[in-house]
Amino acid sequence: MSKLKKYLLFTFITAWIIAVFGCYDANYAGAAGQFNFHNFMALCMFIPTLGALLAEADMGKMGWNIKSSKNWKYIVFAWLSPTVFQIIGATLYFMVFPDDFAPAEAFQRFLSDEEYEEFRQNGSNYAEFIAEDVFYSLLSPHLFTATILALGEEIGWRGFMYPELKAGYGRTKGLLIGGAIHGAWHFPVMIFVGYEYGKDYIGAPVLGLFVFCLYTISMGIVSDFLYMKSGSIWLPAIFHAMINAESSPDMLKGNDHPERSVFGPVDIGLIAMLPMAACAAFLLWYQYKREQMELDELFDEDSISV
Repeated sequence: MSKLKKYLLFTFITAWIIAVFGCYDANYAGAAGQFNFHNFMALCMFIPTLGALLAEADMGKMGWNIKSSKNWKYIVFAWLSPTVFQIIGATLYFMVFPDDFAPAEAFQRFLSDEEYEEFRQNGSNYAEFIAEDVFYSLLSPHLFTATILALGEEIGWRGFMYPELKAGYGRTKGLLIGGAIHGAWHFPVMIFVGYEYGKDYIGAPVLGLFVFCLYTISMGIVSDFLYMKSGSIWLPAIFHAMINAESSPDMLKGNDHPERSVFGPVDIGLIAMLPMAACAAFLLWYQYKREQMELDELFDEDSISV
């Protein structure tokens, strides 16, 4: 059995077994079950690392030095770009569905009764509250924990699986296949718990699975670019952590159309993911052109030497 097959079998079977227990708790054990479900999900984030170890991945070559002086611009990109993508994507969503933009209604849902009353008494400044929330999401001390959890996945996905797939299928096909695999890894919790989009969205449950794979493909292309350019596994981990920790534009969405969750305003939606998808498409094109230029230069050198 190849290293990649061994990795995939372990990573999927183990995570899906854990997901069974998590889904049961989420559906039948009330508030405590929801808490347990999130703990199960956090545990699953380390399964790809265990899979890579089982597959005898060369952990020493994954790039453990962040090289901040050399990679500072990629670090900044990994840190800020998820929030930029999120803001632009949410704006696109609310342009398409302007009736969903209902901050007053959303805040009443988003905040506790006491918090909402205090918010109203302080002047109901939505823009200020959102700006503070975005600022906190970028500088929260919880980002360290989020990065460690994300690293648990990135060691397996970007550190081991993506290089194996690119070696076997070529860069573009490897990135597309890898992103789809990453998305499919989430399918049980998406189907049985409504993880990411809920259960009552348009086209449920099939459309959400397809859309989420488009998102993980886009995310994977950007993450791989950061990894290849920096040579450090920490960069895709930071990018992944910021995606998980970013401020949610759901705090601006009204209550009337939960079925539109598959379109946005969170960046996993079909409309809201467009900024990241556009970035991923550009990176694919850019890297393809670079490869073509290198090939042309190589052929030119060969013709001269002949």
